[in-house]
Amino acid sequence: MRKTTLILLVILAGIKSGSSQDTLTLFQAIEIGLENNYSIRIQKNELGIAENNNTIGNAGMLPSVDLEVSPDMSVSSANSRYISGTEKNVSNASNNSFTAGIKLSWTLFDGLAMFAKKNTFDILEQIGETKARLAAENTITQIILTYYGIVQQIKLVRVQAEAVDLSMERKNLAEARISIGAGSKMMLLQSTVDLNADSARLLTEMAALNNLKATLNRIMGRFPEFAFEVQDLLSLDENLSYADLTAKLSDQNSELMMGRNNQQAAHLALTEARADRYPSLDLDAAYNFNRSKSQSGFLESNRAYGPTVGLTLSYNLFDGFNTGRNIRNADIGVSSADLKQKETELDLRTTLFSTYENYRMNLAIIRLETSNCKAAKTNVEVAIEKYKLGSISDLELREIQVKYIDAQFQLVLAQYRAKSAETELLRMTGGLFKMEVK
Repeated sequence: MRKTTLILLVILAGIKSGSSQDTLTLFQAIEIGLENNYSIRIQKNELGIAENNNTIGNAGMLPSVDLEVSPDMSVSSANSRYISGTEKNVSNASNNSFTAGIKLSWTLFDGLAMFAKKNTFDILEQIGETKARLAAENTITQIILTYYGIVQQIKLVRVQAEAVDLSMERKNLAEARISIGAGSKMMLLQSTVDLNADSARLLTEMAALNNLKATLNRIMGRFPEFAFEVQDLLSLDENLSYADLTAKLSDQNSELMMGRNNQQAAHLALTEARADRYPSLDLDAAYNFNRSKSQSGFLESNRAYGPTVGLTLSYNLFDGFNTGRNIRNADIGVSSADLKQKETELDLRTTLFSTYENYRMNLAIIRLETSNCKAAKTNVEVAIEKYKLGSISDLELREIQVKYIDAQFQLVLAQYRAKSAETELLRMTGGLFKMEVK
C-alpha cells in the first residue's frame, strides 16, 4: 500500500493527466516550429526587404520623371520716366505667371556601376535566402535535440522510478525482518534515507522533463503551459560515412554558401569602386509651358512652350585621390572575404571531424552500456534474492542497486549524445531537410 501511494503521489506531482494529452510527433513539432518560430518569421521579413530592394530601378537603370508646376502672382506699383520724356505711372498692377513642365533624367552610362549594383542586390537576396535557411536549420536542430531530450528524460524518469521501487522493496524487507526479530533499526533507517533520496531525485528528473517540454513549446512559438506527449522512440542512423559528409559539407553547408555570397559581394564592390574612373553620360529631356500676364512692364502677356533635350558627359579629373583609395580598400575587402571563406571552411572541417568522432564513440558506448545494463539488471535480481536470505548486507545490496541505475543512466545519456552528434552532422552537411523523420 505504501509503495502504491508513493508512486501515485509522484505521478500526480510530475505528470498532468498524460492520457488526455495529444501525442506530438517529431515531424509535427518541426512543422509547427517552421511555421511559428519567431527567428524564422523575422528572417523571412528580412528576406522580403531584400526582395523588394532587388529592382533595376533601385540599381539606377531606370530614368526619373518629375512634374513641376509653379503658379506665381504679385501686385506692384511703378513710376517710370523714359528718355523720350514720357512717363508711366501704374498703381497696384497685378502680375501673373504660370509655369508647368515635365522633366526626364536618365543616366545612360556610369562606368557599369548600375549593373554592379543590380548584381549586388541579387547577391543580397541570395544572402537573405541563406540566412532564412540557416534560421530554419537552427530551429530544426533545436527541435530535434529538445524533442529527443524529452524522450530521454522520460527514460531517466522511469529509471529513477525503478530506483524508488527498489528502495521501497528494500525498506519493506527491512520492516519485515524487524517484525520477525531478524533485522535492525539501523538497516531500516538507512533504507528510509535511501528511499527518500531516490524519491527526491525522481522529483528532480520530472521537473527537468517539464522544463524541457516548456523549452520545446517556446521553440515552436507556443506558451510553456501547452500540454503534450511525445513518441517514446529514439532512432539512430549508425551508417553515416565521414567521406560522404565531407563531400556534402563543401556543397551544401549554409555557412559556406553565405561565405561564397560574401565573396561575390566583395568583387561587386570592387567593380563599383572602379566605375568612378569612367565618365558618366546623362540624358535630360523636358517639356515646359510658361504663361505670364502683366499690367506693368513692356509685355502685357507672354506664352512659351515646347520640348528640350540634351546630353551631359561628365568626367572627374581629380577628387583628391579618393577613387584610387576606394579601389584599394575594395581590393583588400576581396582578399579578406577570400581569407574568411578559407577560415570558415577549416573551422567547419575541424568541427565535422570532432563531431563525427563523438558520434562513433557514443555508438560504441551504447553497445557497451546496453550489455552492461543487462548484466546489472540480472545482478540486482540475484542480489535481492540473496538479501532476502540474509547472505548479503544492506550496503552491498545498495551498491549493486546504484550500479544498475547508473548503467541505465549512462545508456540513456550515450543515446542522446549520439543523436545530438548525428543531428549536428546532418545540419552541417545540409541533410536536415532531406532526413526521414522517425
